[in-house]
Amino acid sequence: MEDDDNSIAIMGETVEAVRQRIPIDELLFLPDNPRVYAAIREMSDFCDLTQEERQVRIYERMLEEQSVKNLIPEIKRDNGLQEPIIVRWDTRQVIEGNSRLAAFRKLRDEFPEEEPWAEINCLVVSKLTEEQQTRLLGQAHLHGKTDWSPYAKALYCFRWVEELGKDISELVRVSGITRAEIGKSVKVIKLMQENCDDTLSNFSYYDVLVRSKKIAAAIDDSRQLRDIVLSAIKDKNRNFTGQEMRQRLPIIIDKPRILRKFAQGHVTLEEAYDRAKISGLQKKLKNVRDGLDDIERADTINLEQNELRAAEQFIRKIGREVKRVSTMIEQELTSRSEAK
Repeated sequence: MEDDDNSIAIMGETVEAVRQRIPIDELLFLPDNPRVYAAIREMSDFCDLTQEERQVRIYERMLEEQSVKNLIPEIKRDNGLQEPIIVRWDTRQVIEGNSRLAAFRKLRDEFPEEEPWAEINCLVVSKLTEEQQTRLLGQAHLHGKTDWSPYAKALYCFRWVEELGKDISELVRVSGITRAEIGKSVKVIKLMQENCDDTLSNFSYYDVLVRSKKIAAAIDDSRQLRDIVLSAIKDKNRNFTGQEMRQRLPIIIDKPRILRKFAQGHVTLEEAYDRAKISGLQKKLKNVRDGLDDIERADTINLEQNELRAAEQFIRKIGREVKRVSTMIEQELTSRSEAK
């Protein structure tokens, strides 16, 4: 049933549209919608499914999205949509509003006898060019609305450039995203692919590696460091967040000796950070002294001969390190004395 005429402004053109209530079973999720695409790209068998099977899988996967879970009670409270979804009628696909369609279908499944969930408010256009569709998606979600995750936005750029082989300049024009931002997004997804990691929750870690200039330069300079960092990100037992990595790794990078130990896998990110963040020479020396103070005669009595020899070697190494640091301190004192 038609309610009233409307139109949509896209790239200086007016696209005629009409408001209608459409049975939800007549509408299809848009696989190219970045939110949907981010969900289905994890399904290795998706291409082998029929269209009906694909729609079911998309629906099931969309219900796992937190944004959809949040929408369901809101839509039920309002007894419908406050804003219509946008439908392209020649394909029956929902161009904008896939999360709302998933929430609506969930309510229909839970309350099949309730009339509000049988049909959904739509703003229907007869057809769109590919350029218009891309721009419409960009207007709706890349500038203003925030229901696309950073991961979905990065995939949007990656798919355009790498998978579809389209011109970056054209994406800049129709989406409003800067060339630099597109480049970073593509690089993040490529890095995830290089590390064979398609875990959505890990996206923020790779995003840090690309966007932090200091970190990006360091992992480009050292393959060993790069491998250690990428391995740490995939480790299910890691105990640091993407934000913590952003804060800690640059501090470690400023300490070459500690960075080498981390890059070689001798210390964890947390251990390396704990060592690197100690800025005072006196505190470092105090830690060494405190460790030696804890050693007592009783600690040596029950040691085997080879253990005593090993301890002796450690003492010699400590002596050499103490001499090295002492020389640096003397040189600095001499330099300052001569400058007066």
